[in-house]
Amino acid sequence: MRDSKKVVRCWSFVVGCGLGQLRAANQQRATNSQQPTSPGFTVVELLVAVAAVGLLLSIVVPALGRARDNADLVLCRTHLRNLMMSCQMYADDNDSWLPVEDRLDNPHSGLIRVLGGANRGAAVQDFYCPGEHRPELALSAQNVAEGNISYFYYSFKERPANRLLSNFLLKSVAWPRRLKTTMAPDTWVLSDSWFSNMPTSHRWWPKGVNYVVLDGSVSMVTQGPRSYFR
Repeated sequence: MRDSKKVVRCWSFVVGCGLGQLRAANQQRATNSQQPTSPGFTVVELLVAVAAVGLLLSIVVPALGRARDNADLVLCRTHLRNLMMSCQMYADDNDSWLPVEDRLDNPHSGLIRVLGGANRGAAVQDFYCPGEHRPELALSAQNVAEGNISYFYYSFKERPANRLLSNFLLKSVAWPRRLKTTMAPDTWVLSDSWFSNMPTSHRWWPKGVNYVVLDGSVSMVTQGPRSYFR
C-alpha cells in the first residue's frame, strides 16, 4: 500500500508538470496572436487529465482491494483461533476429546451448538470467514439455522461424500478422524473451505487457505493445502 502511494504521488507530479507545460504553451500562443488567454482547459489538457485519472484509478483500486482482503485474512484467523479455544474448553470437559461431527463439510449444527454462546463462548460470526461470499457458506440467518459454516472441521465420523471436495479429502484422509488434544500439535482442526478447481474465499490468494492446529496456532498456505495437511 505504501508503494502504491509513492507511485500515485510520482504520477501526480508528472501529470501536474505536463499540464503546466501545456498551459504555458497555450498562453504563449495566445500572447503571440494577441488573443486573450482562455481561463478553461483546452481539449488536449482535458484528455491528459482524463488519462491521468484513469491511471490513478488503475493503481489505487487494486491496492484498496488487496488491503481489504488483508483485513479479511486477519479477521478470519481470529475466528479460527476463537473456535480452537472453544474446542479446547470442550476437550477439558470431555477427557481431552474434541467434538466429533458426522463429516468434515456441512452441516455443522452440532458444532455451533456445543461451541457457541454460553456453552464455550464462540460467537456466531466466528463460524464464518469474512472473505467468504458464496451464499451457501457466508454468514446468514439461514446458514446459521441449517448449520452451514464457512470452515471445514476435521474431527469427523464418516468419509465425505461431497464430490466437489478435493480428491485428497475424499480419498486420502483417514476416517473416522477423532481428534484429541494429546495428539501431534500440528494436527489440523479447522480450515477455510477448499474445493477442487475452485478459488478459496480470499480473492488475492485463490488457493490460499487459513488453518488452525491443535496447539492453537493459525497459519496460511498459499498453494496446495494438501501438501501441508496433517
